Amino acid sequence: MKKRYIQCLCLPLTCVFALTACAPGGGTAGADAEPLPIEVPPPVEQENTGLTIFYTDYNEVEAKILDAAINQFNQLHPETPITADKYFTDGLYTSHQDGYTKMITEVMAGDGPDLFLYDFLTMDVEKMARRGVFADLEPYFEADNFDWSGYNQAVMEGGVWNGHRLIVPLSYMLPMLYTSQTALEETGFSVENCNTFDGFLDEVEKMESDPAQTREAFRSEEAFYYFPYNAGLPYADYDRQKVDLSFPELEQGASIYKNLNPVIEFGFSDGNDIAGAADIRDGKCLFTCPNFPLYGFFLTEGCINKFDDAVMVPIRDTQGGIRARITSAVMVRNSSPNLQVAYEFIKFLLSEEFQLDTIGWRWQNFSVLDAANERYYIENTVERDNSMIAPDNPYGFEGNIVLLQEDYDELSSYMDEVGGVFFYAKETNFMRNIGDYLSGDASYEEAANAAERQLNIYLSE
Repeated sequence: MKKRYIQCLCLPLTCVFALTACAPGGGTAGADAEPLPIEVPPPVEQENTGLTIFYTDYNEVEAKILDAAINQFNQLHPETPITADKYFTDGLYTSHQDGYTKMITEVMAGDGPDLFLYDFLTMDVEKMARRGVFADLEPYFEADNFDWSGYNQAVMEGGVWNGHRLIVPLSYMLPMLYTSQTALEETGFSVENCNTFDGFLDEVEKMESDPAQTREAFRSEEAFYYFPYNAGLPYADYDRQKVDLSFPELEQGASIYKNLNPVIEFGFSDGNDIAGAADIRDGKCLFTCPNFPLYGFFLTEGCINKFDDAVMVPIRDTQGGIRARITSAVMVRNSSPNLQVAYEFIKFLLSEEFQLDTIGWRWQNFSVLDAANERYYIENTVERDNSMIAPDNPYGFEGNIVLLQEDYDELSSYMDEVGGVFFYAKETNFMRNIGDYLSGDASYEEAANAAERQLNIYLSE
């Protein structure tokens, strides 16, 4: 019988955006200051004659979905044609970055495309939202009586600031670790103690400091790198333009990260899900964290189940909830004269018909539509004839994955537990800002003080 570690936590679905919510712990810098209001300028005179959409081909899967959406929407609504402002990158991230940087500059100046995709490496949406860049789409959803049932409510609310629906999420990921029952027993790692982030930190620290351990805690450093976001530590307060790095979890987590010795080289993530399962089987590590959470669930959980009982361990926040990271979203320029057309296109993107029609391209992340995730599971288990495991794989796995309905139900329960989201922004990434400490060039106190000064300047700009 497979052991399940499902925490039954009744938490309100209060969305906490990108580490901005107030929570107990840490210092009180700026805590008494009045937060800056989120103000959205009134829309310009509307024309609704068409729509221009900006995206690049750097993420091939995302681009294919948008290509299909534009083509199908134009067939259905030829009276309001959509024009794709598609930026070709030749597979180069620098080119992708150049395209987005140019587009953001135009949008910030009130020009450019009507609608565009969220890009986590070039956009700080928290800052942009507070500058009135995005249009408020809530009046359009309300006027249309849009039915939100069937969508992950906490994730969708992640795009709402003070009642203004400025961003519409399309997909997300969860901080999910995979291991085996045997690996847990061998290391003595207690999942029961991981009801909160602090308990998880203590368990990892205990394992890392035990010289008798033969397994590394993580297959890759990236599995732990985003811990401040997963913990929900509100160190960057965009509303009050203040930074507080006094949370003890930050120092403890940074110390753990600095001393990690992952199986694969620093700077690389768990890209090969089958290899991750094999490393757990072979005693190399305790946890693996797939790059792509949906497809990774199938291959990681499905391969571990072939030799042991697989165990999923979500990294919980300090209150015991689960934070989702938004991986794809759309927003509309506030000065666009085509807001109604933009709404109709977004509604089409969210529709069950379109999502199921493009289900083959939705293998990377979890869709905000529950039915799409369920459909992907059915197509790749019950209805799939061929094996998901390549017969010539070098890890010794034969046959197909072993994945039961109860496995998917457990994963789905974690989706339902999402209580907040975050939008990653490199500028306020805690780990990126304490690089001198991680490299050994400064003490933690020195690096944290320097980071706090720099971040306070950034938030006030």
